[in-house]
Amino acid sequence: MIFDRPTSIELIEAVIDFLDSEIKSELPPHLAFKIRIVTNVLKIVQREVNLGDQLSEEAKKLIADAIEDIQDPSMNKFAEAIKNGNAELNKESLKKALIEITKSKLSVDNPNYSTYKKLVE
Repeated sequence: MIFDRPTSIELIEAVIDFLDSEIKSELPPHLAFKIRIVTNVLKIVQREVNLGDQLSEEAKKLIADAIEDIQDPSMNKFAEAIKNGNAELNKESLKKALIEITKSKLSVDNPNYSTYKKLVE
């Protein structure tokens, strides 16, 4: 990587820590709640930066396994193939791809979501 430290992840962590430890306690409750929303958004971005490439590669493999003749195993092409009837809906690899991709998205969006926790147990 061309960039030195702090990394983008470290910068996001610093902002989250600053907002949580320095700013949130000095605000009235309605603004502290808005800071909580901002920190949650930053945590999503942080997880997406950390996991995005790995999860995208895993999704491409799952998509390629589910639909053999797909030229570009992207999420858009995957959705188009399902929408246009070019996917066997009862095929186990399609079901697996949909479940695993959903779990991957939840791991970034909200890993504390109770249904996600049940899925990964």
